[in-house]
Amino acid sequence: MIDYNKETADELARDFEVLTGIDLNTNSRKTEIMITRTLFYKVLRDVNYMNDRMIAEWFKERGLKRDRSSILQALQKIGIYYKTYPSFRDFYNVYFNDKAEEFFTIEQTQKRALKESKRNLHINSLKIGKDSLELLIDTIPEERRDEIRELITMRVKSWSWKSKDECKIIEGESILELH
Repeated sequence: MIDYNKETADELARDFEVLTGIDLNTNSRKTEIMITRTLFYKVLRDVNYMNDRMIAEWFKERGLKRDRSSILQALQKIGIYYKTYPSFRDFYNVYFNDKAEEFFTIEQTQKRALKESKRNLHINSLKIGKDSLELLIDTIPEERRDEIRELITMRVKSWSWKSKDECKIIEGESILELH
């Protein structure tokens, strides 16, 4: 029971093989071939309006076994393949234009996150081995450090004055007591 345009599917296959350099009749399990074949499933589904059963039948007519469940599983991974494999992305963008802008936004977000992560790593590595006072001082702006340095210097000097401070109590007689 064929209710799809077989000639269009055959023409799409020829064009796809020329574009990608992948032989669709191969049973290879190499990653590059598998992900590219997945793209062809999407092309058949979206361009020739074939469902998983029709795609499996089309391959069966070519003498190849492609299970419907394998086709569906592969089609569900298109987003992952698009984000992960640049060659898949390039071929995908030839046929479809729905993911290019979205991927660009995701890629920019990932670059910013990586840059921020590296910056945080650098900052946190500078904190290793420092106590809370040193960490606090690191947060003080350069233009205010002289002021803080002066306050700390005065505080440290006051400790030495306090430890040297001795008081003697001298008892004396008052005039009132003598009379």
